[in-house]
Amino acid sequence: MKKLLLSTILSTFYFLLPPSFAHAQSIDLSVTPPVVEILLAPNKKVEQTFSLTTNNNDLEITPEIHLAKPSDSTGHIEIDQKPIVPSTLPLTIKLSGPNTSPTLTLEAASSDVSQDVYLALVFKASSKDDLSTSTAIPGISALILVTITSDGILPINLELKDFELPFIHDSWLPFNTNPFLENKTPIMIRPEGKYEIINWSGKSVFSADLYPHLILGDSSRKLQTMVDSLPQSFVWSPKWSNIGPHKIRLSIRTQGGTKLSETEKLLWILPIRALIILFLLTIIISRLTRSK
Repeated sequence: MKKLLLSTILSTFYFLLPPSFAHAQSIDLSVTPPVVEILLAPNKKVEQTFSLTTNNNDLEITPEIHLAKPSDSTGHIEIDQKPIVPSTLPLTIKLSGPNTSPTLTLEAASSDVSQDVYLALVFKASSKDDLSTSTAIPGISALILVTITSDGILPINLELKDFELPFIHDSWLPFNTNPFLENKTPIMIRPEGKYEIINWSGKSVFSADLYPHLILGDSSRKLQTMVDSLPQSFVWSPKWSNIGPHKIRLSIRTQGGTKLSETEKLLWILPIRALIILFLLTIIISRLTRSK
């Protein structure tokens, strides 16, 4: 298990399925910021103000704090339907200010154990018709992901999965891989890295930086590359000259540049379909020649 030294307490926004927009019956809701990541020391306090925007000023807005957790390997979040029970958390939580622009205050309890707490600030919306009966309207939420660390040193234990490759690949077809990275600690991490394909002469024929997905504690994420700043699966289309053995190399590192792992797989690129077609043509020509 490796350790990552974190020297600052920060609050940043990141890309992880931002729940920033909702629409129902011409009612628009948006919240800023949609996602907040916080690194907090014990007995320290942090404040974050959120702003809800809507095109309907007659809505009744009620903000609530709920627990959240990862639900799959593509970054989706599941929000607990029940509001939190504050006494069960290593945080003191306080909401103050207007319902449409509340300020969330978090204070970490005294602890020697690093741990994560994932929260959702849920804005519930409702309206009243002329008969004074409440009409439910879909709400919107902002994610608050908190890491509490006593000494700034967080555990890192990542395991690469689903990176088994075939021994031979047809050069006629695109080659794609779908590896997953499992975070085996309860602390979230945002790893970086590179995916690279190297031919028999040592030349890189395909290279792509990993998309910096955040992997929450005790969860896994599908590794992807970046295309126009958006996540995309690893897809390489071999050229006619890409024949022979190739190394598929996947390296993982921290945002600070510390190497966490490097895995290499051997893959043979061969013109399988072309060889089959050539073989069939040879047989046909041979039979035609004999029949004369």
